[in-house]
Amino acid sequence: MSFADRVRRERATNVFLVRGNDSTGRAAWYFLLVDPAKRTAFQRASSGELELNAYGRIIASGYGADPPADVSARMKTEYGFTSE
Repeated sequence: MSFADRVRRERATNVFLVRGNDSTGRAAWYFLLVDPAKRTAFQRASSGELELNAYGRIIASGYGADPPADVSARMKTEYGFTSE
């Protein structure tokens, strides 16, 4: 296994797809790379209103219920993320 594969596998456990509404009420989705030290706190708080930047870094976002296929493919390639 290459170094890049190991990094991708490690990151995959810390990338989350968050669906909800933005501050204006529009449906939105976010891919969040959660700080490993904050992962447990994020998972506990994820059912309520969140300030995503408090838990990690938004690596992709957009409007609508679901991310487009090309963004999901990029998350899989770059971060090893696979959907639920």
